[in-house]
Amino acid sequence: MSGKIISNASPLIFLSKISRLGLLNELFCEVYIPDGAWNEAIYKPDGVSDELREAKSAGRLKVFTVNNTVAVSAMLGRLHRGESEVIVGSVELGVPDVILDDGYARSKAKQMGLNVTGTIGVLLAAYKKGFIADIKSEIEKLRKIGFRISDSIIEQIMKI
Repeated sequence: MSGKIISNASPLIFLSKISRLGLLNELFCEVYIPDGAWNEAIYKPDGVSDELREAKSAGRLKVFTVNNTVAVSAMLGRLHRGESEVIVGSVELGVPDVILDDGYARSKAKQMGLNVTGTIGVLLAAYKKGFIADIKSEIEKLRKIGFRISDSIIEQIMKI
């Protein structure tokens, strides 16, 4: 199990929808979610919010408030509030590992010196550690619920 990580809303939502939210706690000792990402994730009208609230109540997800609201506001535009809070919050908490799916958000986080993974990266790490047996079927489940990933990226993953 690795250390701490901060996640945006979309990885939580997608992992929950394919019944793989628990992988986060298998892979990381602490999983943090900033308020902006949390609020986005729990107000979806599907069964995801119940699982997320339960995980928070059980202490598997830790919701936190980002203090530097000026920095968050300055990043808004191409970034949503949750993505901005993940990046700023990672600096505040001293947690350099983040989970972001959006390409622009990932690029910004890397510019800030953060270690970035995404939903697919979580599945790949879980596969490598033996927590899931068939990564291709997990990726197909994601695609069926609207996760966008190109065939060429899937081919690269399968080579790994």
